[in-house]
Amino acid sequence: MIPSIATNDGDCSPVSNSITALVVANDHRYGDHLEATTGDGFTIRTAESITDAMARLEDVDCLVSEYTLADGDGLDLLDRVTDRTPALPIVFLVDDTHDSSVALDAIHSNRWADCVAHPDTTTLPDRLRHRVETLVEHRRLAALSRRSLASVELAQDAVAIAAPDGDLEFANRSFAMQFGADRDALCGTAWQALFTDDCVERLETTAIPTVADGWRWTGSCTGRRGSGEPFDVRVRLGGLDDGSLVFGVDTPASDGGTDEAA
Repeated sequence: MIPSIATNDGDCSPVSNSITALVVANDHRYGDHLEATTGDGFTIRTAESITDAMARLEDVDCLVSEYTLADGDGLDLLDRVTDRTPALPIVFLVDDTHDSSVALDAIHSNRWADCVAHPDTTTLPDRLRHRVETLVEHRRLAALSRRSLASVELAQDAVAIAAPDGDLEFANRSFAMQFGADRDALCGTAWQALFTDDCVERLETTAIPTVADGWRWTGSCTGRRGSGEPFDVRVRLGGLDDGSLVFGVDTPASDGGTDEAA
């Protein structure tokens, strides 16, 4: 069977669970601003220095920090957090009281860091909440993707994922072995190149529309190895929310089987 691949759907949204944010600031009002607009979905903790913050990172989903702190600046905090917890999201509050060009370059070069200018606190709470939610969602999605791909990689089933444009973006070792190909070389290959023309036509006219309707399709096909040699395979086809296709293949049963939608 095709291993389950989690998607961001409905109540399974990565940000549907509560978010714990640690606010590192000289001024407690920033924690108050964030807490006032986030409701029950957020737990706000506060720290007054880098040293205090570093001792309180356990179970924190995101840091919100003033750039200038009692015992250092944002670059100090960014460096220390990156060394200890590289994927912990950080949102910095940057004002106009110092030359922030170096700070902004460093922040923007880190995929898990962002900044919010705060000369006016009127819109600050909403902007802070949005940046925190966005970074935490990206982090949770990345972790979810790593776990999902790891489970696919370890599966005995031969599985590949084709992007919406039709090119393979992932193939596990079992799938590559079935087609007698190098798995790295398969990435970027159109899935149509793996099957005979007759099978491609059947998959495009029957299987893919079935998958687009929310079903999974199973049927016998003729694959094409890297050497050009044809071989019989049983194909299980599923779809993801973004239009990607999940192919599972194995050696067919002796009776050849029939097409199925489930």
